[in-house]
Amino acid sequence: MPPSWAHLETDAKLYHKKPKLLPLPPLLIELGEHMWYICASELENSGPMVIKSCTVYRLSSTHVTEIQLQKCNNCLCSDQFISPNCQDIEIQNLNNHYLFTHELLECYTVAYTISPTPFMAFILEVSHGYADNGTGIPIVNDFIFCAAWFTYADLLCLENDMQCHICGLAPDNVIFDGVSISFSCKQLHSSIKPPTAISPHLEQKDKVSYVSKQQLILDYKL
Repeated sequence: MPPSWAHLETDAKLYHKKPKLLPLPPLLIELGEHMWYICASELENSGPMVIKSCTVYRLSSTHVTEIQLQKCNNCLCSDQFISPNCQDIEIQNLNNHYLFTHELLECYTVAYTISPTPFMAFILEVSHGYADNGTGIPIVNDFIFCAAWFTYADLLCLENDMQCHICGLAPDNVIFDGVSISFSCKQLHSSIKPPTAISPHLEQKDKVSYVSKQQLILDYKL
């Protein structure tokens, strides 16, 4: 049978599809050895604990669980908490309400490194998987997932991974490759033209000869 998100009501149901069996997050994500807070506060043994509901977004489904927090006495805002960063259970804690498994975040990393994948396209792909597994809670929007992924990527240890074995850590010249960027239709204007467009008002110069070997790196074998 086709996936659930592409299944029509008129299509025959040949068999009952079972959801994918993946390890579930714990019923309560407790404060442990690894904690996170912006003001670097430490957990107080005598401080009051708070239990709040949260949602863990996985690769194929969501899971509602609870997270243990502690009020921070060093901050002026009463809504700030000391919270677990969940690295020991491979979960990225964005804001104590939205939590994402490393599996989901790494899946986007793989998709992006193989082919430039916008966040919105990946969210749509994951939402189709959620629908196929009958998940009641939809995936977050691309703005929230974007914040979660960049927060996760910022914590990855990527030092010295991309250094050249010849140039070392600080090469004299670096060449970056990029991807094309498009704008929303609402930003289109009749005065916007591509950078390669030739204006009819430009000065015309005759007998212009091309200067060869203008490249920065002259050694073409590199």
